[in-house]
Amino acid sequence: MRDNATDRGADDTRGRRHRRWRVSAALGLTAVLAGGGIAALRAAGSPASDAPEPAAVVAPHSGRLTPGESREASRIAIDAVTRPGAAPARSGQDTKKKDTAGGERNAAGGSGAEPLDTRRPPRPKSASSTPDSRAEVQLYDYASDTLITRLVDLRSKKVLDSARQHGVQPPPTLAEAREAVKVVLADRRLGPGMRDSYTSQTGKRLTSPSQLRLQSMSFLGSRAKGVDGARKVSRCGEHRCVQLFVRLPDGKWIDTSRIVIDLSARRAAVIGL
Repeated sequence: MRDNATDRGADDTRGRRHRRWRVSAALGLTAVLAGGGIAALRAAGSPASDAPEPAAVVAPHSGRLTPGESREASRIAIDAVTRPGAAPARSGQDTKKKDTAGGERNAAGGSGAEPLDTRRPPRPKSASSTPDSRAEVQLYDYASDTLITRLVDLRSKKVLDSARQHGVQPPPTLAEAREAVKVVLADRRLGPGMRDSYTSQTGKRLTSPSQLRLQSMSFLGSRAKGVDGARKVSRCGEHRCVQLFVRLPDGKWIDTSRIVIDLSARRAAVIGL
């Protein structure tokens, strides 16, 4: 039979081993949780330090531009002031007008061309795997009614190439659609009708385009039917014209299907389609 001293010694040994196991397990679990927590914070975009991040970081890939890269590319392209001949136009594009940014205007009439789209330019298959710091920016200059394509370098903050085209009308942006609503609301014939339609269906006043769910498309004068309609929109194509599709927050529609808004001239016309 084992004496009490032996049993107590065995219990103490087991107790120490158990405590050591619990401490080791706790430390291991803490390390796992800490590691998981750090990973989750980084995945969520939390900064590793309090140092401010740069305005745009060139991504280590050649895929789609990040939102920060797109904003920076647009800023570089809009702010650019190039010397005549410094940015050669590509083949098939209009080279008659000098590419100077000084007098460019956006859809609201402010300084600088209207940003339409940004993307990373295609690379040849033979290109190296070095991260591509270039971005291609499409802008619309309302002062001269030209579509501008500028190739910019995000690292050097410079415009590498620039070209202009007339008579090319890419899809409008949300900013342009909202400007089109402002033109309609300012029209003394059409504005009251749009406001009344909104009020009758919502019980509220329409004071801003942001209250509406908007879609839009570019409009060419060749789509108009009838002599009178064609005359009203004869410059659409040369001018930046849009057609709106307007919904209320509850999903109901406001009929604007026959209204064409000439953003270049800041006027609206009702036509047959």
